[in-house]
Amino acid sequence: MNPTRYSIGIDIGGTKIAAAMVDGFGRASSVLTVPTPAKAGPRAILDAAAGLVERVVDVSGIVPAAFGLGSAGAFDLEGTVVSSTEHLSNWAGTEVAAELQRRLGSPVSVLNDVHAAALGELWTGQVPRSSMLFIAVGTGIGGAIVVDGRVMRGVSGLAGSIGHVTVRAARSRMCSCGVPDHVEAYASGPAIELTYRDLTHTRLTLPEIGSRALSGEPEALAVIREAAALLAESVATTVTLSDPGAIVLGGGVLGLGEVFAAPLASHLAAHLPPLYAATTLEAAMLGNNACLAGAAGVALRVLDGASMSDFVA
Repeated sequence: MNPTRYSIGIDIGGTKIAAAMVDGFGRASSVLTVPTPAKAGPRAILDAAAGLVERVVDVSGIVPAAFGLGSAGAFDLEGTVVSSTEHLSNWAGTEVAAELQRRLGSPVSVLNDVHAAALGELWTGQVPRSSMLFIAVGTGIGGAIVVDGRVMRGVSGLAGSIGHVTVRAARSRMCSCGVPDHVEAYASGPAIELTYRDLTHTRLTLPEIGSRALSGEPEALAVIREAAALLAESVATTVTLSDPGAIVLGGGVLGLGEVFAAPLASHLAAHLPPLYAATTLEAAMLGNNACLAGAAGVALRVLDGASMSDFVA
């Protein structure tokens, strides 16, 4: 791709919407965010996204060649949400690509946010690879299985949804999808906050819990280690089914650092037989910008004549 051409990447999550100007190397600039009006419905969410894009254009002074969006939910190849949890209220059925095109006046390439993040890491990571399992642990837990350079969608667009693998927890808890005991209900950011509150009767944010864990508080350490152990169980199941070359971890919960990453790695090693020792466990290189880079990269490639089926299978 021409590195002097720019596209705007948009990331709609359950907590915030981000947008940035992205060059042909996947480098994001003029990154702006707003809270997601998640409970206000699709119109409010898309209005907020379009308004943020206009601000990015104003701040950067650059006219983008294309627009790409990654969002929570499963999408068809035309950019319509085919299924979604209630992290985004009434999101299922929304014609996101068409609605954003109407607001922005230009076509928008749309795909799942974790799929976009996986492609961003694939295209801009320092280590070339064609096979990996990408996992994002944030407001929810999402995953993407990359094979031969393409993200696997599956029949329903939900392939790689690692957050909805059932785990064996000490208590039963309902997942955001309406099914009990999925790992997202125990190891996502809000889930860790809820577990800490249940244990201590104290309401703290995830960074505050992380700070207490770093200071050695037993309750904070126990809650984070339990979340890491349950996530490792889910990851191990997915690894045995997909046999990726690497496991790449992203998302806000990874901001907890070693108090989360170390027990995750330890429990993962305990769950996997030695024959999977060649599968590396790595932190995402792009951090919170992975989805922005992937969505923007898809948009530029579509502008050059590619189709969505070139990126997702």
